Amino acid sequence: MTREETAGRLIGVAKRFIPPPGRWIAARFLDVTTDSLERIMGRGGPLTPPLRIRLHVGPFLDPELYRLSAERNVEALRELCGLRRDSRILDIGCGCGRVASALARYISSTGSYDGFDVAKEAVEWCQRHISARFPNFRFRRIPVFSQRYSPQGSRGASEIAFPYDDNGFDLVFAASVFTHIPPDGLANYIAETRRVLRPGGVSLATFCLLTDSSLPSVEAGLSEPRLRQKYGDFWVRDLDDPASFIAYPERFVRDTYQNCGLTVVDPIRFGSWAAGSLEASEVLEPFGFSQDIVIAMKVQ
Repeated sequence: MTREETAGRLIGVAKRFIPPPGRWIAARFLDVTTDSLERIMGRGGPLTPPLRIRLHVGPFLDPELYRLSAERNVEALRELCGLRRDSRILDIGCGCGRVASALARYISSTGSYDGFDVAKEAVEWCQRHISARFPNFRFRRIPVFSQRYSPQGSRGASEIAFPYDDNGFDLVFAASVFTHIPPDGLANYIAETRRVLRPGGVSLATFCLLTDSSLPSVEAGLSEPRLRQKYGDFWVRDLDDPASFIAYPERFVRDTYQNCGLTVVDPIRFGSWAAGSLEASEVLEPFGFSQDIVIAMKVQ
C-alpha cells in the first residue's frame, strides 16, 4: 500500500467514526493543520487544495507532485493539441483544479477555461480559490452518480448532456476520467465531446487500453491498478462497482470515437500502467501520464 493510500484510508476511517455533526469541524481542523504545515515547509500555495481534498481525487500526498504533474499535463496539451494562450478549454472531471491551477499561469485573459466534476466539495473549492483569482476560469458540478465521488448523483453517465453550447471549445481534456465511466456512458461522453468542440478542435483523453501487449500483464495481475475481474470484454477493479476503474480494448475505444464522429489521431501514446507503474510516479512519465493518451479531432 502506498503512502497516499494509507493516508486516504486513515481519513476514511476517521470519517466513519466521527458523528455527522462533527465532520465539518474535523475536516476544517485537518485542512487548516495540513495547509499550515505545508506552507511552513514552503510546499503549499494559494492554488493548492488541502491534503484531504487532494487525496480524494488522486495520489497527491506531496503538493509538489500535485503541481508538477499538472505542469507536465499542460506540456502535453501544448505539444500534442496545439494549446494556445487564447484557447477555450473544457476540462472533463476537473477535480479540485489540478490542471486548472497550472493553466491559470498560461492562459491569457482572452482565453478561457471551463471545468466540471461530480465531486461537490472539490468544485466549490475551485470556485472559491481559482475562479476568485481568475474570472475566466469557471467550474460546475454535474449531478452524475458515482459510487465513490457522488453517491447522491441523480443521473447516469449515459444520460448527462454537458452544460455548454455546441462548437464552443478549441480543446477538450479528460485525464483519468474515462477509466471511471461505464461503456454506455463512455459513448455519451465522447459524443458530447464532439458536440462541444469547434470544427478542427482537438480532444485529449487518457485510458487504460487492452492491447496484445497490455492484456497479458492485466491477466497476470501486474497492472497498476490491479484489474482482477473480467467484465464482458473489459477488465475492472471491482465487479460491484465497475466504474471504480475500467480498462477498455483499444479496438472498442477506436470504434466508439469513430461512431461518435471524432477521428483518432495516431499514434496512440501508450503509457506504463500495464507494467505496474504507480500513479504517484506519473510525473516521471512522458507528459505526466502513466495511462495511454488518445488524441482525437473533430474534422467537421
